[in-house]
Amino acid sequence: MLIILAGPTPWDAEGRLTGSHTLPLTDEAKTSIESLVRALPKDVSAVYRCKANEACDQAAKLVADQFKLRPRDVTELDAVNLGLWQGLLREQLRFRFPTSFPHWEEAPAEINPPDGETFDQAYQRLRRGARKIIRRDRGKTIVLAMRPMAQQLLAGILRREEPSSIASHLHKASQVETIELDDSAERELVS
Repeated sequence: MLIILAGPTPWDAEGRLTGSHTLPLTDEAKTSIESLVRALPKDVSAVYRCKANEACDQAAKLVADQFKLRPRDVTELDAVNLGLWQGLLREQLRFRFPTSFPHWEEAPAEINPPDGETFDQAYQRLRRGARKIIRRDRGKTIVLAMRPMAQQLLAGILRREEPSSIASHLHKASQVETIELDDSAERELVS
């Protein structure tokens, strides 16, 4: 599995928390993803995204066009919902939520943004999405286009990391996460 970053969006570039709010990719993001797509293995057989998220949809279409595939929609791959924090700058959040926001930055599994999704809810949702994908395309090279926090959560799930370990790298983003699943990992995830 190759989990590519669907970003940045204009809010990402401004330093705002995007969460599950849907925004398009920036022009720079499109160029970066196009370059990344040319370097992907030639045996990609499926592309997944959450169509409701514009950045994920755009990134998936860039991949799909390269491999002459049709992107598949899995709603469970949507970005983590950050509730009332979505759209705010980090500085605004530190001012308005002086205790909970810094704690969330350090230990995201312990804090639930107001009206947002808990870490466990996002974990379970993304695990269900992974299960669907593995059942359908077991043993194939597939690409998923995802927003940063969802990318890191799913990468941790696929690597069979403990939730506390996933939480430690939840705020990081990488252009692509490559995960090779062996038979036992696939069996565990689909059970």
